Amino acid sequence: MEDFERRLEEGRGEIRERIERVERCCKEAEETRRREWEGRKGHLVTEAEKRQFESDSIQRLFAALTVEYVNVVRSAGEDIKREFAEGRAESRAQTEAILKLLDRLPSDQGD
Repeated sequence: MEDFERRLEEGRGEIRERIERVERCCKEAEETRRREWEGRKGHLVTEAEKRQFESDSIQRLFAALTVEYVNVVRSAGEDIKREFAEGRAESRAQTEAILKLLDRLPSDQGD
């Protein structure tokens, strides 16, 4: 159980790091786009243009986060499948070992 909780906490940390990395990249890209856009336009001309720029930034962030969440879920699914496969293989090996031991036991001949 402790191993499971440790791995769960490590997974949470990894997910937080991945999400934070995506958010940083999006913020940096947004700032770059803002500077380029303001450089071409001279400044944010209207409130509508400003809202459109902010809306585009939010949509880009949501799209990037969605991709990262899908990758996290897919990775977790693969980890779970691998763990189950390893557990089945270990269980099968233990069952085979027990059956071999049972075959070696002397049979009751006093019946």
